Amino acid sequence: MVAMYSIRDYCNMYLMCGRCNGNALRTAREYARRYLSRRPPDVNVIRRLDDRLRNTGSVLPTANLHDTGRPRSGLTVAQADAILQQIEETPEVSTHALAREMTSSKSTVHRLLRSERLYPFRYTTVQGLKPDDFQKRVAFCEWLLQQQNTDNGFIAHILWTDDLCFTRDGVFNHHNSRMWSQVNPHAIWPQKHRERWFLNVWAGILGDRLLGPYLLPERLSGQSYLVFLNEVLTEFLNAISLAAIQGLWFQHDGAPAHFCAPVRGWLDMEYTGRWIGRGGPVLWLPRSPDLTLLGFFLWGHLKELVY
Repeated sequence: MVAMYSIRDYCNMYLMCGRCNGNALRTAREYARRYLSRRPPDVNVIRRLDDRLRNTGSVLPTANLHDTGRPRSGLTVAQADAILQQIEETPEVSTHALAREMTSSKSTVHRLLRSERLYPFRYTTVQGLKPDDFQKRVAFCEWLLQQQNTDNGFIAHILWTDDLCFTRDGVFNHHNSRMWSQVNPHAIWPQKHRERWFLNVWAGILGDRLLGPYLLPERLSGQSYLVFLNEVLTEFLNAISLAAIQGLWFQHDGAPAHFCAPVRGWLDMEYTGRWIGRGGPVLWLPRSPDLTLLGFFLWGHLKELVY
């Protein structure tokens, strides 16, 4: 039996398959686009090549590995190509919808997707942004990069601060939490709406140092926040070397307690021209908790430890 492709062709296909994360349909298309003068392979050629290399170590077909025209999933070539095409165009489509459209079973669709190394990934919840937020975020990041380029240690002089509420109920993942049983135990997760309490926790990061955590009043007002800045924050900074706080910048978000006139007046006096926040010399962007070290990592890590 004469091979339709040379060893060089098969090697190029497999290299292309690696670049395409094992997706046979994408590999076939990319190979045909890049090698216009060569015979374009279909998805089954790519699948069988991958199977041969994994099981025999050979790129060339043998008498026991001939072209059946049908993928191992049990679907026809046309059905498999149609499913992979739809996955590529609408990656959020469900396997149930694909099976119904192809008059097949979900398990058959699953086998095909797994053979293509396609796996389902859940969405990550992120902060919703308004249309005019994007350019403001870019402008802030450009300002920060410019300051860092001017002074290589600039970011280490920013005291990033934030606060977070820890509640009695904690975080309960309804999607992942399960209780195995032979019969339905009708398990419940009680919500303590009439026994609610929460801890309002403040923390700060300056360079490689963590300040806090510190318990703020349950209902933070401008006056109580000003007391915190005058008394508690000052104590935290007294424990830091003078070299570390020279030229220190203060950052906080735009919470109502942070925006009141007495607080802004105190910051203007203590950090003249060197604080980031709503109404400050440098505007802190609303809906941007991901731009701070605390929101990006610390709070999520602490939630995992606490809950």
